[in-house]
Amino acid sequence: MKDIMKKLLLIILLVVFSGCAQVTETAKVVLGTSTEALEAGRAEAIKKTYSCSYQECFYAVLSLARNEELEPMSEKKYFEVFSKKIDKDYLVVMGIPGNVDTTEVGIFFSRRSLKAVEIEISSRSNSAKRKVSRAVFKELDMRFSVIE
Repeated sequence: MKDIMKKLLLIILLVVFSGCAQVTETAKVVLGTSTEALEAGRAEAIKKTYSCSYQECFYAVLSLARNEELEPMSEKKYFEVFSKKIDKDYLVVMGIPGNVDTTEVGIFFSRRSLKAVEIEISSRSNSAKRKVSRAVFKELDMRFSVIE
């Protein structure tokens, strides 16, 4: 019985650490950290480009989160940050008022130059996507100029 358990454990470890993208993505889905659906939805994302540095834009958007303490803080808080990856250029937010608490919205940051950042807002829920984009773009419109 011990030999069978050792072999099973070895197989599981080999599969998990094999680097196989599908296995890795499946694990992310199970853990709730997959951004695959949000990435796929970027084709229909709501987009806007701003004249700001990457960090300025990223932290301005973070200031809208209820679970982030940043200065200067926005007066209104619109969502909870579920996952933030400044090195991977995205935030995943949830808890959008009027939507199911677990509805995910992806906010993607693309550097266009040192002083230009494109923001893309993606979600499977059109309602959540529109609500988050209104809040984010309103805040960014007050802080930075829009690049057409």
